[in-house]
Amino acid sequence: GTQDIHKTLEKKIADFYGTEDTILYAAAFDANGGVFEPLLTNEDAIISDSLNHASIIDGVRLCKAARYRYQNNDMADLEKQLQQANADGARFKIVVTDGVFSMDGLVAPLDEIAVLAEKYDAMIMIDECHATGFIGKTGRGTLEE
Repeated sequence: GTQDIHKTLEKKIADFYGTEDTILYAAAFDANGGVFEPLLTNEDAIISDSLNHASIIDGVRLCKAARYRYQNNDMADLEKQLQQANADGARFKIVVTDGVFSMDGLVAPLDEIAVLAEKYDAMIMIDECHATGFIGKTGRGTLEE
C-alpha cells in the first residue's frame, strides 16, 4: 500500500523532473507492463520503437490499442507509422521510446520525435530508466541532452 514515505518520494521525484506529479511502481517492468491498458482503448494507437525494452513490448501487447512499430531511431519510418495510424482512424496516438536503449546505449532523438509527434498530434512516452542519473547536465536524463 501507499505510505506517507511513498508520497514524499513521489513529490521529490516530481520536483526533480519539474513535473506535476509522479507515480511510484515497485519495478520499472511493472510500470511499463501496466501503463497502457488503463489509458488506451481499441480506438487508439501505440507507435513503438523496435528496440524498446521488453517491459514496454509486453505492456503494448497487453493493451487493446492498435500497434505500430518503427525501426530503431528511424524518423522516416516513425513518420510512416504515424501516417498509417492516422489513416486507420486512431483517436489518440502515443509514440513510445526508451530515452537510452539498454542493449546498446543509443540515445533516442527526442527533438526529432517531438517534431513528428506535434505534426501528427501524438503524445510521447519516454522510458528514462537507463538515462536518469546517467546523462544530462544534472542527471535528469534524455530530456537534458
